[in-house]
Amino acid sequence: MTRLNQLIRRFNEQVTNIRPEGYILQGTVMRRYLKRRVAGKSKRYGPYYLWTRKINNKTKTQALTDEQAKIIQEAINRNRQLELNLQRLRSLSEQIIWNITPCVATRKRII
Repeated sequence: MTRLNQLIRRFNEQVTNIRPEGYILQGTVMRRYLKRRVAGKSKRYGPYYLWTRKINNKTKTQALTDEQAKIIQEAINRNRQLELNLQRLRSLSEQIIWNITPCVATRKRII
């Protein structure tokens, strides 16, 4: 029973970490530069920021300003942390459920 209590305590502690402190978004922010030939020399332009994400199984891309890129990247980082916390909660939930419910009896295999 102490193992079950430990699992429940860990679950309750993890639940408090679920609340994000700001907006959450999925996707990736990319920074890119463009090279163009000007007067026979290569010149670099940028950086340009792009936000890509999946919507209805299609990749959507949005050009961003520097400020938007920073805010969206922070929201993406919060989302990734939230997903990690949810993954831990799912694992703990599974362990707790296996501990509090009766299991199906296993039969001995005849070889």
